Amino acid sequence: MPISIFVIIMIIVSYLIGCFSTARLIAKHFKQLNIYKVGTGHPDTENIYQNVSKSLGFLAGVVDLVKMNLYLHILASFYNRIGLVGLDYKVLLLVTGFAMIIGHCLPITNKFIGGRGLFTFIGYGAFFVFEPMLIVSFLAIFVIIFFKQIRFAQYLIVLLPPFVSNFFPAYNYLFLYLLGASILMGIMNFVVSKRLGEI
Repeated sequence: MPISIFVIIMIIVSYLIGCFSTARLIAKHFKQLNIYKVGTGHPDTENIYQNVSKSLGFLAGVVDLVKMNLYLHILASFYNRIGLVGLDYKVLLLVTGFAMIIGHCLPITNKFIGGRGLFTFIGYGAFFVFEPMLIVSFLAIFVIIFFKQIRFAQYLIVLLPPFVSNFFPAYNYLFLYLLGASILMGIMNFVVSKRLGEI
């Protein structure tokens, strides 16, 4: 199979996996609620946290984070088994992993109305640049706890990882790729915010 066809197939598969809403599943399973008819109507952690249950919102976020990170580990193992190595292997992981984030934020299964994907993005970032993502996550938690600035904390999570990764020599080569992912993530969050009437 030509590599271009293989990449397209993996992007589509990753996107469709991202379309599977864990927030919808959690709201339905624990509260018998249709998340599309609750609060903002968005199938995301924030909607569950604010309009259903704080503990279930936290659970939804953790599940999204773990789902992404686990998926990337499975993909990495699969790519290794078929002989992909080096930078091509990392770039393919970055692209196919991000396709899953797009599926989460803009799912075809719900008229392209999804969540912000922040926990999914944390799982994504933690796979590639664990220490920088951990630092940024703690900084975001600090901003939320002490300044009550949830939206600003979200911006930090999206924008800071590539810049913090520059302080770690092992991750320097990923800077431009991560910056691209951060910009795309920012655009998707802008689209979601606009649909919610926040902008």
